[in-house]
Amino acid sequence: MEKALHLRDFKILIIKFRIMKKIIFILLILAVSLETKAQFKLGIKGGWDFQNFDIGGSVGSQLKKDKSTSWNLGLAAQMHLAGNLYLQPEVLYSTQNNTISGYSINNLQGVKKKHKVSYFQVPANLLYKFDLSGVSPFVSCGAYFGYAVNRNDVSKNDIKKTDWGVRVGGGVEFLGFQVSANYNWALKDISEVSDIKWKNNKFNVSVAFFIL
Repeated sequence: MEKALHLRDFKILIIKFRIMKKIIFILLILAVSLETKAQFKLGIKGGWDFQNFDIGGSVGSQLKKDKSTSWNLGLAAQMHLAGNLYLQPEVLYSTQNNTISGYSINNLQGVKKKHKVSYFQVPANLLYKFDLSGVSPFVSCGAYFGYAVNRNDVSKNDIKKTDWGVRVGGGVEFLGFQVSANYNWALKDISEVSDIKWKNNKFNVSVAFFIL
């Protein structure tokens, strides 16, 4: 049994690697096709997610949630559109760990459920930059789409695979680095349980370094 579980985990890792490899390949092809444009940049990005998920519904409103911190890592591209406007699409691998308490199982109250979900998230932000001497502060807004590539047994029963919403944020760029903060407002109810509504809101702080 243990051997079968290790084999399944290995197969999941292989699938994740192949998906990420295809995404990186697509972005590199895009970078090569646009390399003559001085206003195109490609870089790596990573940061921290502070979960603030919203749970409601007839049962969900009675549950307690524990806030958690997780991480994300991936690629970011940036293209100049016009004037001070830029488009920044990203591909991120994001982990999320949440604990919900207050479930009733066999008349026992206070039972906890731990959810562990990993997503491939594709945010796309519209940036407006303020050009200062050597530093470029900016504000941003956009949308994101997420697809769960790994869920623990609890999450498979409770959480849907897809997620999407809108985001706002801001930050600053200097010497090839970008430091930013964003807040994601989920628009989709990701709960698989009919009397629970779950929206995957979160605050994110990240750092990117543009290498191309």
